[in-house]
Amino acid sequence: MAVDPTYPLLPIAYILATAMLFLVLLTSFIRQSWNLGVAFLCFWLFLENLTAGIDNIIWSNNADIKLYVYCDIVSHIQVIASVVKPMATLIITRRLYLITSLQSVELPNKVARRRNFAIEWAMGLVIPVLVAGPLYYIVQPLRFEVDEGFGCGNSVDGSILDTLLTRSWAVIPPLMSVILYYPKVARIFYRQSRDINHFLQSNDSVTRTNYMRILILASIDVILTLPIGIATIVLNVVDSFTSGSGFPFYRGWTYDHADWEPESFSYEDLVAAGTSSVASLYFVQWTSPALAFAIFGLFGVTSEARASYWRIICTVCGWFGWKPTPRTRKARPPMGDSIEFGEGPMDLEIGSNPSYINPEARAQDQSKGISGEGEREAVELKNVPDKEVTEGPRDVIGEVTSESSRGADNREPVSAVSVREACAV
Repeated sequence: MAVDPTYPLLPIAYILATAMLFLVLLTSFIRQSWNLGVAFLCFWLFLENLTAGIDNIIWSNNADIKLYVYCDIVSHIQVIASVVKPMATLIITRRLYLITSLQSVELPNKVARRRNFAIEWAMGLVIPVLVAGPLYYIVQPLRFEVDEGFGCGNSVDGSILDTLLTRSWAVIPPLMSVILYYPKVARIFYRQSRDINHFLQSNDSVTRTNYMRILILASIDVILTLPIGIATIVLNVVDSFTSGSGFPFYRGWTYDHADWEPESFSYEDLVAAGTSSVASLYFVQWTSPALAFAIFGLFGVTSEARASYWRIICTVCGWFGWKPTPRTRKARPPMGDSIEFGEGPMDLEIGSNPSYINPEARAQDQSKGISGEGEREAVELKNVPDKEVTEGPRDVIGEVTSESSRGADNREPVSAVSVREACAV
């Protein structure tokens, strides 16, 4: 029997979060629509939720030390994800600030684009890997730890250096986002709403709807990440003093690496640590699924995402020889994605007006184009009375006029494409 009283609610949430993030990543890959901060966040959240769901099932009723290599990987993924989540918030708010301040998705020159590329990849990949590697090893007293009911995880010594090297990343990037970028993004967006709307509607790579979704995601991440980071640091300091171990600057290399073997902790040990520690543990456990649900709600149920799901279903069904009926109704793009014009009136632009048909000129052009028949008719009409001569051409002209009028009546309406092509010319 599982020791966690909420079991199996938490592993179900992890599995659902994993599936949702996989769909978001898959549809983004199919549509080639990427925001680097969102992509980093989704990828590492996907791995964190996947491994956490597996852990909750394997160690639901035990604290056995096993699967050493797997636990090594999981413990480092947890450290990387704890750094990527606040870093992704900083990347997102910084990108939105550049869009709103420069009124352009692309930076002005190649040097600026390369510098921005290096900064974003450093924040989203280099720094998290650096923290999870050598910096984490400095303050890592155990290879990993196994908590009954929750599985394997990372272990730190709880010193001031540990707070600076590993825990401070949950506070510094969100604070930078809130202080440097977030207020400016919100102020520019609401004060210059009309200009922003015009810019976003005139640009295909970013829309007002996507802008708002990314801004909401950054807000949710700040709301979740910053309080958790502050609470974790405060609880760590309080627990260090209450447990009698103190809060030194560094416990020493020998203390951290002399007996570097994994340890296990029962659920009773976790409860004995105090109500605040248990509440903090559950709060941290539910943060990643909640953030994954928010990401799916913002990016996984859009019209483009639903259209991508249908294409995936059609492709998979085609592998088994079943071809679903194609959907006749196209997915409606979000507001601002594109502006399409229907069939307009005939007097809109130059090039869309019907031409005035001169019957006599049309008859003359037609008679010139038929050289052989015109000469034979001229020879035959020499011996015909004047009345017949005048009536003949009149009948021809009448037929030409009627055909021209019928052609004008049956003319297809001018489409938006032809109007735009005429304007472009």
